[in-house]
Amino acid sequence: MRKIGSSPALGLLSFLLVSIAAACSSGESFPRELDMTTWSVVGVDPETGDVGVAVASCVPTYGDAVAALVPGMGAAATQAGFNVDNRNRVFEAVQEGLTAEEVILRVTDPSWDDELERRQYGVVTMHDGLVNVAGYTTPLRQGTSTDNYGSTRYAGVMADASHGVSSQGNTLESSEVVSAPLDAYRWDDPAGFNWLSDRLMRALEAGSVAGGDVRCNDDSIRQTASMAVILVARGQDAPYATESIGMTDAGTPNAPWLAISVATERMAENPLLELRRQYDEWRRTASIDG
Repeated sequence: MRKIGSSPALGLLSFLLVSIAAACSSGESFPRELDMTTWSVVGVDPETGDVGVAVASCVPTYGDAVAALVPGMGAAATQAGFNVDNRNRVFEAVQEGLTAEEVILRVTDPSWDDELERRQYGVVTMHDGLVNVAGYTTPLRQGTSTDNYGSTRYAGVMADASHGVSSQGNTLESSEVVSAPLDAYRWDDPAGFNWLSDRLMRALEAGSVAGGDVRCNDDSIRQTASMAVILVARGQDAPYATESIGMTDAGTPNAPWLAISVATERMAENPLLELRRQYDEWRRTASIDG
């Protein structure tokens, strides 16, 4: 696993900065666990071996640690009641060459994890051109439900092995926050913007248009998320996952081919606007062959 480099904590809430500072003083720089809920999209390109994850949430911190990228083999997103250990277990399983279904069976084994009601996974693997998809979302939230405050929220997983993609989420405005990203990913842009990174970017935006995270919306504001991330590794790159929760490798030598991460406050500007701006800037000079 690659180690994190130093990077500025731009856009984080003051309380998060205080928490991190307190953790540093006790010898631990970052938290081990976080309720990193909501929606993500995992995609692979079996022809190039490229892999990627895009994620958004109303949790106001960097969400890079959700992703586990193993070029040429697969990718995964770990969310909901999220800790480094269960993310690493997924990361290791993909590197071992397990299929997506086998990865999910391993990490949802109750003899290993007694908090499965808090987990969410999306996994896409590829072996000899064959793509497998599998997912899991917390059974207490799966489907459409109403919380204690009367808010409707949805949780579910939708995937398409023929396009190498899995879309999943919980604490969502509706099922469209999962289905719309899947449709946007599969759509072929006639203008030619169909790299894996293009598909992930428009998929994440589609989830935001559909309403995103119910916690970031109220009667006057429809923010949909307070953090957004897109990470892509090329087929010949080394396996990649950040070392800790609440950090980003973006802008450091440790970052994969594409790494953009934005965090804002709740009820502030939608972070996908800045993610799109940075993505378009990156896309203008990026080379699919380099």
